[in-house]
Amino acid sequence: MRIKKWAVMALFCGIFLTGCSKQTASKEASNSSNKSSQSSKSSVKKTSKASSSSAKAVKLDAAKLTPQESGSLITLYCSDRFGGEWSNLLQAGQNGSLTITLHKTSDYEFKQPGSGYAYEAAASGQTGTTYYTLSGSTFYFYQGVKVAGSGSFLGQATKQEMADYIVKKGQLAEFKQLAKKVEIVDKSGQTQRLSEGRSGYFTIPAEMQGTWYSASNYDGETTHSKYVFGQSTIFIQDDKHNRKGHTTTLYTRAANYKAPDYPSEEQIKKAEGWGLPKIVQYKGINYLNVMGWYQGAGDGEYFAVHTENIDGNDVQVLICAGGAGIWVDGIAYRSQAMAEKMQDHQFDDLNYSDSDN
Repeated sequence: MRIKKWAVMALFCGIFLTGCSKQTASKEASNSSNKSSQSSKSSVKKTSKASSSSAKAVKLDAAKLTPQESGSLITLYCSDRFGGEWSNLLQAGQNGSLTITLHKTSDYEFKQPGSGYAYEAAASGQTGTTYYTLSGSTFYFYQGVKVAGSGSFLGQATKQEMADYIVKKGQLAEFKQLAKKVEIVDKSGQTQRLSEGRSGYFTIPAEMQGTWYSASNYDGETTHSKYVFGQSTIFIQDDKHNRKGHTTTLYTRAANYKAPDYPSEEQIKKAEGWGLPKIVQYKGINYLNVMGWYQGAGDGEYFAVHTENIDGNDVQVLICAGGAGIWVDGIAYRSQAMAEKMQDHQFDDLNYSDSDN
């Protein structure tokens, strides 16, 4: 709702007719005109201040917003600030309706997971790629989110900051209209949108969860890698070949599901980022083996937490391995400094391929 400014001007004009000479009358008329002009300017200035004060008085109290109004507020704010998928969402909502769905944050790997819920904002009846989380009074915004993935972090703001922003932009009318089209759905207590034989999320061993770092020398250059294990996700990134990183979400497979021998291109594309995990014991070490959801050949990737003695101290390391012999191809550590110090070090009790020796 745009605020109309009413400019009121009081014009006082005094015309004095005297029996004096024309010169005197002219001077008096000039003085009277100047006074009238000054009075007019003063009146306009006061009116302008009053109008400005009235505009500042308009305020949207974020603390009193309903969940539907909050969804409308966030959509408008993100559309204007970030554009992209949020702009597409706003247009879809204005032409139809919006659904804000609550999920468990543990099902995702957001930069700022917030406290308890991941909010999926989507056109009603569709799967959304725009999400936000909440920590304290601050909201964190994302787009490009896949099922149980991470997406791209866009920015953050408090609810009152967003409210002040749309008031300043003159979007109150849009805000109120869109709020009427928002539905809130709570699915935080159930497993979401599982298909293609997925029966639930696989829980990664607690000792493996968290961030690990490695440093390896390839062709005379050091490559730094990072492994982030969530409750059900694995994010891997390096500074040479995979700078954006890739997230794999681990699912359990239904016992009665038979994977197709020749999955379609659509099935393969849909399953990008899905991992099929199992625990494998090899030479006394328990490995987490991860295969692609429709992977028919190959051995997948292996990860294990193992204790090694470094400088007289017992230190947990992450073993990264692969191949038919579960050969070690990398070791990661809990700190970047340790990874740099132990770069390409081989431990005597681990299984390396002959080519690494």
